[in-house]
Amino acid sequence: MRRTVTSLGLIWLTAFNLRVLLFAIPPTLPQIRSDLGLSYFATGSITSLAVLTLGVASIPGALLATRYGARRLVALCAAGLALFGAAITLPPGPFWVFAGSALLTLSIAIAQPPLAVLIRRWFPTAITRASNLYGNGLLMGNVLGSSLSPYISRAIGWRAMFLVWAAVAGAGALLWVRFTPRDRTAAPPVKLGAVLRDRRVWQVAALFTFQNLVYYTVATWTPFLLRGQSAGDIATTFLFLNFFPILPIFALTFVRWQYALSTWFYVAAGTLAAAGSLGLLLGMTDLVRPLVFMVGLGTAAAFVASIALPPLIAADESEASTYSAVMYTAGYLLAFVGPLSAGLLVDATGSIPPAFWPPVAGAVLMAVVGALAPRMLARSQVATAT
Repeated sequence: MRRTVTSLGLIWLTAFNLRVLLFAIPPTLPQIRSDLGLSYFATGSITSLAVLTLGVASIPGALLATRYGARRLVALCAAGLALFGAAITLPPGPFWVFAGSALLTLSIAIAQPPLAVLIRRWFPTAITRASNLYGNGLLMGNVLGSSLSPYISRAIGWRAMFLVWAAVAGAGALLWVRFTPRDRTAAPPVKLGAVLRDRRVWQVAALFTFQNLVYYTVATWTPFLLRGQSAGDIATTFLFLNFFPILPIFALTFVRWQYALSTWFYVAAGTLAAAGSLGLLLGMTDLVRPLVFMVGLGTAAAFVASIALPPLIAADESEASTYSAVMYTAGYLLAFVGPLSAGLLVDATGSIPPAFWPPVAGAVLMAVVGALAPRMLARSQVATAT
């Protein structure tokens, strides 16, 4: 029992570390830009590079877990979080901000497939409980990384802030190596060729892509829209984007409705995100908190639904794992253009609000795809079952 509780705690801590450093980046971008003299395009590229890396490394993460063992790979990635999180602070600043962010995100992307395997392996009779705890760790890392980092960076500087979170990640890596059960079993094989030929995976990837594009672009450029406001104001705004939307989404845990296959669920999510993004595009800073809440609720709803789709439509565990890896790869690779194109718009116009054109477009496309894909996926699920 004690070993199980310890393993569950380390699953939570590892999940927390997979998000806290990543989500510490957007709210500190104005400080980084000012300190390093970066253009708006280059600043937006920091987030785009991170999202691109999340996509590029997802399938390799599943393949590496098959070859080298899930627990060992997670340990290496946990150490990478600490090492590359600290590397962001090294001179020369412009190089290491980009390189450290990319390598940090590489560690995150590679760790996610083997963690899913370990949850199934270590907790075969409590998969739902362990998965919920894993999800809670991800969400809390998101919330604390985005909401506490403005306070920490204002108090001790953005470099010292990254060192604080890197130290937490380093402690997590040491605890993982010391207390998790020894496990040299490889992850299940990746059926990549068959999944790539399955049109359903691309429908899932489209849903995942557009919510990513909306969320990451809004998270990157909202601090610039709030330029001149206090750290407390920025932190509170990120709570409305990241934390408060969790509460209604959490209620989905207690319903038996298959919302991931519901057309109106995605249409409602896309409409919410589009309305919030449109308000930001119009520069309605007096309403920024309810606007980012709408974006956060819409994208969070689409996120939890799209990541639930692979196990719903896959025939077995191996296929579900590969579906997920392809979904992450396609979704993040395509979504990285959001923050990047937003930076181009800001540089071209000399104004911040045009950065929210890509989220408006992405949210509309999210609603359109959501109106079509779930029905096709539901029909294919029935056909597979029969």
